[in-house]
Amino acid sequence: MARLKEIRVIETPLGKAWQPGCAFHQRAHHVRQLLMHFLPAGVVLDGSSLLSVMFGEKPADETQCSQVLDCTRYYVEDFDIGAWMASSAAEQQERMLEELTTVLLRLATDARADTEIIKQAARSVRDCGFALDIPVRKLWRSSPDKQWRVEVYRCLGPAIGEAWQTRVVDKAGTTLAVDAITSTPGYLDRTSHFSKSRWDSTLFQIVHATMKSVVYTLDTARLDMPGGDTARCAT
Repeated sequence: MARLKEIRVIETPLGKAWQPGCAFHQRAHHVRQLLMHFLPAGVVLDGSSLLSVMFGEKPADETQCSQVLDCTRYYVEDFDIGAWMASSAAEQQERMLEELTTVLLRLATDARADTEIIKQAARSVRDCGFALDIPVRKLWRSSPDKQWRVEVYRCLGPAIGEAWQTRVVDKAGTTLAVDAITSTPGYLDRTSHFSKSRWDSTLFQIVHATMKSVVYTLDTARLDMPGGDTARCAT
C-alpha cells in the first residue's frame, strides 16, 4: 500500500463563494506541513499517497469520503470558512489542526491503521508552538578549510508560511550570516525542488531537482562574518 506523502487543504466550490480569491489554503499551509513533518516517514493511512481535505459544503452528487486511484478526498462540511478567516491566527491554526487530526483519525480507524502516531504528531505540532526551523542536512556543505559550513533550513510558521534560508555557522556553532533563499511569506513546499547543493569556487549553490539548474547562489567571498547571533526565522 502507498504511504501518505501529502495533505492538501482546499475550499469546496460552494465554500469559495463567501469571498472569491481568499487565501484560505495559505493560512493552513504551515499546519498541514508541520503535521506531515511529525508523522513517521512511510506512514500508511488508507493506501492513498495524497489526502485532499475539502472544507465547506460538498456538491450534492459527492460522498463525504471517496478514493480515486492514489487520492483520498474527504469533505469537512461543518466548517464556517468566513468565521475561520475572521478569527485570530492562533485560533485558525488550532482549529485547522483539530480538523485535520480528526480526518486522519477517522481514516486510520476505518483502515485499522495506527491512530496513536497521528495523536502524537498533533501533540508535537502544539509542542513546537506551530513554528519550526527544520534542518535540511542533505544540502549542508562545509567550507574547504572546514572552519565553517553553510546550513539550509526549511522554516514553517503562521507569519511566514514556509520560508527557506541559509545560515553560515562556524565550528563553535555561532551563526555568522543568514540569507533568504525564498521570499516571505511563502506557501510552496520545496522539499522535492531543492535536490542538491554544491560548491563552485566560493559560490554555494542549490540545484533544482527537475530543471537541473541553479536556483540559489550564495557568494561566501562577499560575506562579512564577524560572528554574532541571529533570531529563528519561524515566527
